[in-house]
Amino acid sequence: MKIQVKLGNLKEAIRVVEKYRDDLPGRCRVFLQKLAELGLETADVRFSSAQYDGTNDVKCSIFWDDDNHLRVVAAGGAVTFIEFGTGVYYPEQHPLADQKGAVRGGYGQGKGSQRTWGYYGEPGTNGLERTRSDTTVVLTHGNPPARAMYEASKAMREQIMVIAREVFST
Repeated sequence: MKIQVKLGNLKEAIRVVEKYRDDLPGRCRVFLQKLAELGLETADVRFSSAQYDGTNDVKCSIFWDDDNHLRVVAAGGAVTFIEFGTGVYYPEQHPLADQKGAVRGGYGQGKGSQRTWGYYGEPGTNGLERTRSDTTVVLTHGNPPARAMYEASKAMREQIMVIAREVFST
């Protein structure tokens, strides 16, 4: 913020600074909201367009904890599978997989350690349905990591100064 004051007009400068001070809580809330909306949009797009064999039930939202804290949240049974990927078929690795304990092929009752496995349910984007004796099994290779929340946090970090300048400079 830049204040220009003519000599002898200190009261005007004090009034401008006090007004800015009084506006800060609202500006902080707008700043956090804009930042979270960017993260929400990034996560939502990546989750909804993710390659995933099964039911993609992920819903993203923003939650305010209090006036100064909010969270971008992804909820659903498929969040971990989509975020970190499943199976050993796809070579991509999530940058935080080791740190978060998401070992490729290590969950799904060990089936992800195979290049192909079967399950009962929705075929999703790439699952191949095979029917034998009135039973349908879906064959899958798993899915690559969508990195939805990882990319959302990255987008927010990359835009934090741009959004701060936009909100706090006027």
